[in-house]
Amino acid sequence: MMTQPLASFNLALFFAAFGSGLSLTLGLITLRDIRHSISVRLFILLLLTAIVHWLHPWLPTTLHGYSFIIQSAAPALFWMFCRVTFAESKPFHYVIWLGAFYSFLAPLTFLLINQPQSLSFTFKAIPQWLEYVLVLAGLWEVLANWNHDLIEDRRRLRAGIMLSTGLAVGWGIVSFNLQIGGIISRYLALNIAILILAWLLLKSRIEFWPTNQKKLQTLNHQHREPNALPSTHELSLKTQRPLTTNNDLILLQELMATGFYRKENLTLAQLAQALNLPEYRLRATINQLLSYNNFNEYINALRINEAAHRLTNETHTPITNIALDVGYRTMSSFNRAFRKAYDCTPSEFRASQKKQNTKPLNE
Repeated sequence: MMTQPLASFNLALFFAAFGSGLSLTLGLITLRDIRHSISVRLFILLLLTAIVHWLHPWLPTTLHGYSFIIQSAAPALFWMFCRVTFAESKPFHYVIWLGAFYSFLAPLTFLLINQPQSLSFTFKAIPQWLEYVLVLAGLWEVLANWNHDLIEDRRRLRAGIMLSTGLAVGWGIVSFNLQIGGIISRYLALNIAILILAWLLLKSRIEFWPTNQKKLQTLNHQHREPNALPSTHELSLKTQRPLTTNNDLILLQELMATGFYRKENLTLAQLAQALNLPEYRLRATINQLLSYNNFNEYINALRINEAAHRLTNETHTPITNIALDVGYRTMSSFNRAFRKAYDCTPSEFRASQKKQNTKPLNE
């Protein structure tokens, strides 16, 4: 009869082998997109940390220190993946990026340089606490702007990460650092997380990270009026999904032509209510027919388009007035959105337009 320790060992080995094989397969499948997206690279690195975690008990003891360092990178990679995948238009925050790198570089330095135990608080304890912060920060990136995400499959991926990956990574850290639970529970949580992620990612891989076609599609809509109808060629670039009707787009265009986009703190729910359309149909209209992946990007495009027109034609109107008129509450948010669209500040744009308009006709 099999003893309890042997049964637990075999069960742990089964979960480790199953999870490693699944992660390796998923990594190889997504490898085809590695050139097109930072998200894919971070996701593959996250899978590698999971494989190291599963194989850790069977590694030589001389490698356990390095295995722990690789595993300690999982929270940082988790936050980076969530940040890059779900927070496309957010400003760069150096503090949290530095914290992410510190969370695994500090323990690595402690291991390689053989620091004295008196420095363990700085090089080991603080990074451990940072791991909790990074997991919470990653979950926040998933939650933030959820309602503004126009890609239905990516919205489901957010839910999948909240349900599985965040829980599995969080439980792995808590269980390991506080020595509660066992290795089998950590393996089982990770297996469930990978299974859910595999189903979501393989179901609609193209929706989560850009391919060459999606890059071309993005370039096309960047050089088109925000309310313009898409061309037949652009529609052919889209995934083979049922498109919403042009009637929904016409209703949207008519309302936006009245300047509805100028409303401060405009949300998708408010716009859907004004149009008397279900939110899912409005999301599909903006995403599929206008090629925007985020509601804020669409609204910003409309606002910046009007702002650029007024900066060109209303040379004496203060820039602050224009920013407030088109719906921005602060100059910092207006400048950030304008620079993203035109790669210059509003004042630089106005100066360049004035210069062009005052050129002699014989030039």
